[in-house]
Amino acid sequence: MARLLLTTVVFQITFILFTALPSWAKTVEYNLTIAQEKVNITGKSVQAMTINGTIPGPALRFREGDRARIHVKNTMNVETSIHWHGLLVPPGMDGVPFVSFPPIAPGATFTYAFTLRQSGTYWYHSHTSLQEQSGVYGGIAIEPRGGKPHRGKDHVVVLSDWTDDDPHAVLRTLRRGSEWFAIEKGSGQSIIGAARIGMLGDYFSRELQRMPPMDIADVAYDHFLANGKSELTIPAAPGETVRLRIIDGSATTFFHLTYAGGPLTIVSADGQDVRPVKIERLLIGVAETYDVLVTVPRSGAFELRATAHDASAFASIWIGSGKRRAAPAMPKPNLYQTMGGLTMKRLFALTPAGTMGMSDGAVEAGTLDKPGMMPMHGMDHGKDSKSMDHSGHTMDHGSMKGMDHKSQTMDHGSMKGMEHPMTTAGQEAVDRNGRRFGTRFGLLASDVSSSRDIAADGVDPRRPGPPYDKLRALRSTALPRGKSVREIRLTLDGDMERYIWLLNNKALSETDSILIKKGEIVRFIMINRTMMHHPMHLHGHFFRVINGQGNHAPLKHTVDVEPMSTTVIEFYANEFGDWFFHCHLLYHMKAGMAGLVHYDGYNLYPELAKVRPQLYKESWYVWGETTALSNMAEASITLSDTRNIISLMGEVGWEEVDRNEWEALLTWDRYVNRFFTYFIGVDVFGERSETEDTRGVLGFTYLLPLNIETRIWADDDGGWRGGLHKVSDLTPRLALFGEYEYDSHEKSEARAGLAYTVSKSFSLVGQWHSEFDWGGGLQIRF
Repeated sequence: MARLLLTTVVFQITFILFTALPSWAKTVEYNLTIAQEKVNITGKSVQAMTINGTIPGPALRFREGDRARIHVKNTMNVETSIHWHGLLVPPGMDGVPFVSFPPIAPGATFTYAFTLRQSGTYWYHSHTSLQEQSGVYGGIAIEPRGGKPHRGKDHVVVLSDWTDDDPHAVLRTLRRGSEWFAIEKGSGQSIIGAARIGMLGDYFSRELQRMPPMDIADVAYDHFLANGKSELTIPAAPGETVRLRIIDGSATTFFHLTYAGGPLTIVSADGQDVRPVKIERLLIGVAETYDVLVTVPRSGAFELRATAHDASAFASIWIGSGKRRAAPAMPKPNLYQTMGGLTMKRLFALTPAGTMGMSDGAVEAGTLDKPGMMPMHGMDHGKDSKSMDHSGHTMDHGSMKGMDHKSQTMDHGSMKGMEHPMTTAGQEAVDRNGRRFGTRFGLLASDVSSSRDIAADGVDPRRPGPPYDKLRALRSTALPRGKSVREIRLTLDGDMERYIWLLNNKALSETDSILIKKGEIVRFIMINRTMMHHPMHLHGHFFRVINGQGNHAPLKHTVDVEPMSTTVIEFYANEFGDWFFHCHLLYHMKAGMAGLVHYDGYNLYPELAKVRPQLYKESWYVWGETTALSNMAEASITLSDTRNIISLMGEVGWEEVDRNEWEALLTWDRYVNRFFTYFIGVDVFGERSETEDTRGVLGFTYLLPLNIETRIWADDDGGWRGGLHKVSDLTPRLALFGEYEYDSHEKSEARAGLAYTVSKSFSLVGQWHSEFDWGGGLQIRF
């Protein structure tokens, strides 16, 4: 009886304490002021955005169970917002304009208020326009309710990328299909470069499959930063173990992490504890967080090097003091290596996805549902991946132990204990400038083949993929049994040349919501049909990443879907609301790779419903170029969104003709995919100030193997015109171009020439024209 009474009293006290906790939980307040001001990170003063006067903003620290009240004041002349990346908050506090709430207006202050339901490492950033690239981001550290798991030093490290360019100008450069960023960061590809390293066959295999030049990063950056600096110092004593809360807060950059003092020990991923695992090289994706333990082995400062995924430059975190010991350098990715065998089926495929062996038919048939990479020519990426077991809801989808690299020629072994001499100050300065090749004019200076060390990305052990197969949750993450399961296939699609990125072949402006219901289990099967990495982030939820760990699959909020691969995630739908889902490469998201996850029955409050249509508003981009030669002149201007391309082109020639001849063509193109576009327009031509004829035209463009562009149209005079156009990069700066056109009304026309890229805006051009003979001059892009 006494024991029963004691048990009852203990239960009542525990119940009272538990239920009363919210009433006496600590309230933690922060004031964040977002401002536009000049900053100087590279030696040049440029306009940026700061939080409380710094980039990144202050690290926010809490304890699990705290009530956060964060006052965000907007002193800028544009709208802004703050999203709490990875935090479980009410829908109205998530901070996504037009999804969660109306944006914070200029001069206004918004107070975010929510209870911290979790512990771990997270971050915050603007979700308005491209403000994240301009500096609106910072770290979050939340201690567990029971106390610190690590009693040593604890440091928040926010990695980021920095460009002095206006982010909107960056996106416009990408949208016009410019290869200038590849030149600047030394990732150019060319015929001579491929021949130089014996990969001409790979180069033309890619061309035959109608694939654009390869790359794993879109933008050339001036610097890469750790807590706003190219070099960060963290004091530590010999033998001391330090916990680093590493956050990839960059706009587009993955980082390879290597440590001069030995392996890194991962203890947490995306804020969730995992079984400790030692790793020599860690690839952290955009928007991911990892807590790692590092030990200073002896006196000296040991470098934790964060190398950009494309190896264009790096940031350094020096741990300890004294003589500096540099971390191992990362090889550059071998972008010439073909990621798919050339077959007749792929050669004559009607869609870009078909040339990659990932057609719509294969998607619909479910043949690409299995997690892992597509089998590639010369690579076995999937032999260890077993089929998924959907029985019950504690799914063990089999082992994904990774790729068999035994066939690789290099065995680099363990890097543990390796010592690397400190590079000179001059070399460091060069390696920290991610755009250094823009001013180098050697024949192949900006070509991948000029790198001293290149390796196959994700295949060579020196350039590993994400460590997901090694992550195992400390506790079971099995989902509730007996719940209905909703499977949703999502293809990740895109066009690098037009720089549009899509979910299920649709941009955000074209999509319907992804409908789910509260109380069900939702499984996303994400099939990446592009050659880019896509770190996919689901707001408001943690999901299980199916990685072969069964009931201990790790929980994450962001997961990298590697090129030409399938990633499967699943979650219990218990966060009623509307939640954003998108690629966390900032420019990919802005270019369309996003969607809205909508819980059935969730209704918007009137103020939010009024502004929701702005979420789907299209952005238009405009650019142009003019070419002034000694024998003729050409000019064009283009206005484009996702599916529409409005172009005005004109040319006038005076050499080898009696009078100046000119032609102007205005078209409206409707984009279907990278292979096919149809258009209508008006073609006007004449001599001097006289108009000879005006014709309405209707036609299409189609991309042939070897990336040969065809253009065919019929006009309202009963005639037709057909043409072929091809550009071949001899070097990254020097291109050979040719064009042939047949017109049923007149004789054929042809041209051929060379163009040398001097800078982002200027090229030197020399060409022969069948009507206007030889000429040379300057091309200006604007």
